[in-house]
Amino acid sequence: MIKALRAGRAVGVLPDQVPPDGLGVWSPFFDRPAYTMTLAARLIQQTGATPLLGWGERLPRAQGFRVHILPFPEPLSADLDTAVAQINRAMEGLIRQRPDQYLWGYGRYKTPRALTP
Repeated sequence: MIKALRAGRAVGVLPDQVPPDGLGVWSPFFDRPAYTMTLAARLIQQTGATPLLGWGERLPRAQGFRVHILPFPEPLSADLDTAVAQINRAMEGLIRQRPDQYLWGYGRYKTPRALTP
């Protein structure tokens, strides 16, 4: 991913997926601590890539998807914990726009083995 970003290509990361043990930090997500990946923030910090927010809106009656791409709402912090929290807040903002489109059944708050919040 770093090589692609440095070559000016785009990569996609699902920042709300719970990472394996040791690859995340505890960060607020809808006012609850969630073990959150650091990958997206570290890729941006290491490459200077421009972060964008994207999501696919499911259309009615299985007519496909409408893809939305938005600018990231604020400059990303150089501090990793702060940057992860910023990404979580940006995800919350997208979800609040269309909560019916979010996959609420995903175990966002699960705890990887050997970790405690």
